[in-house]
Amino acid sequence: MLPKMKKLYEWCQSLATHAKAKWALAGISFIESSFFPVPPDVILAPMVLADKSRAWFYAYICTLASVLGAILGYIIGHYLFELIGTPILEAYNAQAAFEKFTGFYADWGFWIVIISAISFVPFKVATIASGVVAMEPIGFLAACIIGRAIRFYGVTAALMVNIRLWLIQPLRRGIMISLGSLGVLAAVFAFEYLMGLAPCPLCLNQRIAFYLAVPLGLLAALTAVKKPSLSTISFITLTVIFLANSAYGGYHAGIEWGYWPGPASCAGNAMEITNIEELILSLENGAPPSCSEAPWRLFGLSLAGYNMLASLGLALLAGFPILYRRQETS
Repeated sequence: MLPKMKKLYEWCQSLATHAKAKWALAGISFIESSFFPVPPDVILAPMVLADKSRAWFYAYICTLASVLGAILGYIIGHYLFELIGTPILEAYNAQAAFEKFTGFYADWGFWIVIISAISFVPFKVATIASGVVAMEPIGFLAACIIGRAIRFYGVTAALMVNIRLWLIQPLRRGIMISLGSLGVLAAVFAFEYLMGLAPCPLCLNQRIAFYLAVPLGLLAALTAVKKPSLSTISFITLTVIFLANSAYGGYHAGIEWGYWPGPASCAGNAMEITNIEELILSLENGAPPSCSEAPWRLFGLSLAGYNMLASLGLALLAGFPILYRRQETS
């Protein structure tokens, strides 16, 4: 880290113990969304750890101020880009990131703003670029609220809980698996029905694991106390299901990259029609998309690639106690 940037980080951290700390948190959150380089997490984290009784209030301040700052960033991009926006991007050497964002926006729109708001990439680039491309204001505001809330409430939650306890306790772990599976299903349905990305046969098959995981996760959670053996069997089953689904996602991703051929059922528009009934059915429903063509990618990964990572993460969550006990006994 450069000396000047290090001093700036240290100064921001010192604000967490200031008498007007909550105002400092709001101010840094506001300006970080448009031009300031230091993320508000630097102040938020020590404030939460120092006073957990007010943690959610601090997360609220951080989210609200950041969203208001995002509106300023949008205004800079839309009305004052040449005067203010360009110098800001040049000051942070963010021209390349700005060009990438505008390219992603053409394919993702609303979703890329949410991803930028959650991630630790400079949010100011997303807000200014959203103004430049004239993103629909209501959609921009909604994306900022959702993304920033997930970011700052998520950071606060991570600081508030004992992660190891959550990973070991069956009740909480089972609920996390069920909610995570529901989240994945909600995302794929959003891609299908909101973004118009029709699933191929392999994509549909990859959803089965998440359908099964929702009730299995609840079963594992609810039987943890009275029937621990059934809970353990459920977690082992979930681990196997998600490991298999992760491998299946990797197989699909390999087809998309051309490493190996896909099954005949994934030929897309090259669907064979042998009689009039199949012709009528194909005209009504349309041929399924080809499994070898990824309709979009983000950071080089398609939906199949992200399914592989999500399934692997849920497999590790389901099997965590087994791994933990092995580490304890070794």
